[in-house]
Amino acid sequence: MTMAWAFNSPAGAAPVPETSLRESILFAFDRDPSISQQAAQMGIGQAQIDEARSGWMPQISLNGNTGHSQTTDSSGSLKNSAAWGLSLTQLVYDFGKTDSAISQTSAQRDSYRYQLMSTLSTVAEKTALSYVDVKRYSDLANAAKENVQALKNVQQLAKLRSDAGLSSTSDELQTQTRIAGMQATLEQYNAALQSARARLSVLTGIDAQRLSPLPNSLEVKQESLDSIDYSLIPAVLAARTMETSAQYGVERAKSQHWPTLSLKGGRTRYESDNRSYWDDQIQLNVDAPLYQGGAVSARVRQAEGTRAMASSQVEQARFDVLQKASVAQADWAGARGRMEAGRLQLITALRTRDVYKNEYTLSKRSINDLLSVEQDVWQATSSKITAEYDSWSAAINYASAIDNLMPLIGIEKNAAAKLPDLS
Repeated sequence: MTMAWAFNSPAGAAPVPETSLRESILFAFDRDPSISQQAAQMGIGQAQIDEARSGWMPQISLNGNTGHSQTTDSSGSLKNSAAWGLSLTQLVYDFGKTDSAISQTSAQRDSYRYQLMSTLSTVAEKTALSYVDVKRYSDLANAAKENVQALKNVQQLAKLRSDAGLSSTSDELQTQTRIAGMQATLEQYNAALQSARARLSVLTGIDAQRLSPLPNSLEVKQESLDSIDYSLIPAVLAARTMETSAQYGVERAKSQHWPTLSLKGGRTRYESDNRSYWDDQIQLNVDAPLYQGGAVSARVRQAEGTRAMASSQVEQARFDVLQKASVAQADWAGARGRMEAGRLQLITALRTRDVYKNEYTLSKRSINDLLSVEQDVWQATSSKITAEYDSWSAAINYASAIDNLMPLIGIEKNAAAKLPDLS
């Protein structure tokens, strides 16, 4: 079903004749700032890895100073006025300090990547639900229009009978009251439709005159929740990599108890009052902490606490996925049942309406009977539409919970930049 509206386009939204759910989500990827933030976070993570790896690289420095400096030994005093030189330090072995830092930041970078994937799924879900709302209120508004027209048909029939003296004018007045009530309902749905369109336009940056049908691939398969593969869900993967990062953090903290070995070489030029000279050196340095007031042990305890928290976050992520998937699956099954019940109710109501109209023309039914059956038709229609889109929303929630929404719609995980051309 295609849809068209008479509302004005939201400010800043590019008008397009038609869009699909896939295209809407791709536009939302390009527009949502949270995706850019996560992408920037990945860049920070890579820079942190590069910083940690630099520990194994030679450290070269240039130094210089000027001013009074006096050195006194057994041979006398030497007054220096300036010094400059070049030094090089190369880490030899640090008992895992640098390697743990590299592994820790690498795990953090992986976590940022999984968080980006999770953000993509969240944006896709939010956009898809807004897309469903637009279609929901459009169908409800169309159904309300049809019911208003059906009530006007009843009013015309009542007027004909009243003009012929077969019924009183109160029949027509009662019908007008029902029409007014249904018109108010129609305006409510029109307002809800305009609001839903505005939300979708803000998310996507476009204002489509028509929305393509939702893909049947979103149908929920009634599978056991025990079959959920948590190893493929970004939120769980992000928590696991943060747990790994925390484990490396513990190892890094423990390694502070051990010494650091480095090779240092340098050449320094000294300018003195009576002679100038070069000082060349190459040394193996050992930096071994003996006592730091318990600081290292405190860092180890902090790192172990961080690891324990990260482990609980993995379980929390799995729990959240299971809860969301189970609720969505139950909502989908319930909505499908309500949709079938509404379909059967509508069939019965339509048959009853035809019978009642014939009997009303034969003075065997009152106007209240006709208005009552029109109300039954409206309730069945609106219930069926509401249940149908409730099932679509539940299907989207379920697919998002198990990180299968984008593949079902036909979007690759790296397709955020492959946007349709608006020009």
